[in-house]
Amino acid sequence: MNVKMNKLIGELPEVESLFVFPSCGDESNSLGAAWAAWAQACQQAGREANMAPCGPTYWGAEFGDADVDQALAKYRFTKQVKVTPCDNIERRCAELLAKGEVVARCKGRMEFGARALGNRSILADPARWETVHTINAMVKKRDFWMPFAPSILAEQADRYLVNPKKLDSPYMILAFDSVAANQPALAAAVHPYDKSCRPQVVRREWNPDYHRLIEAYSELTGHGAILNTSFNLHGFPIVYRPEEAMEVFDRSGLRYLAVGNVMVEQVGGA
Repeated sequence: MNVKMNKLIGELPEVESLFVFPSCGDESNSLGAAWAAWAQACQQAGREANMAPCGPTYWGAEFGDADVDQALAKYRFTKQVKVTPCDNIERRCAELLAKGEVVARCKGRMEFGARALGNRSILADPARWETVHTINAMVKKRDFWMPFAPSILAEQADRYLVNPKKLDSPYMILAFDSVAANQPALAAAVHPYDKSCRPQVVRREWNPDYHRLIEAYSELTGHGAILNTSFNLHGFPIVYRPEEAMEVFDRSGLRYLAVGNVMVEQVGGA
């Protein structure tokens, strides 16, 4: 999880490629044990293990429109809200982000591991430095100097990341220097001291809906990168089910929640 150490390892001249497993806690022990057993079995059989990187890690459950409708019918908001089904929720999210709004998103299969990868995330425009203070005031309550991170379209990664070895970075587990010319577009998603960042590079084939959201944002703003931080109250686990997303939305200062294909918007007072 030490992304700056991983950055230094990746920059060593003798390192050609680098894969760092995207989770570091007890939840990954079973995978490590399985890989160790596979490697041992291959060794005993006299063959190479050939263990490839694990690929997309959206291994949790997915909750469909019926689950969202059921949760909305049961949950009693303390805020006054407007609930709007959307034919294109990704476009609606992108429009709000382009206006400077902060949007919480709960859609698709849950991410595995310690990083939110778009499906249980709080999203914002990374070009606005004040976003850091806004999100911290709304929900995160983190120290002001702790950087958030960007989700970047794979097709535009070279615009923002100094990555001459083309190291794969889909999990927010590696850090990179940012391209100086485009640092203003990532102002709230780079480290304030050295302008490095720990990106999630988003491939269309790994997460089509989230990729489409960032693509729509790029069409509106000219930049294919958004701020992404985990969808949770400070000190609490990341949300999982729609009702948990609604509870965090309700208990925080968040004004927009995209849950499934529905937009929940706070109306009235703050």
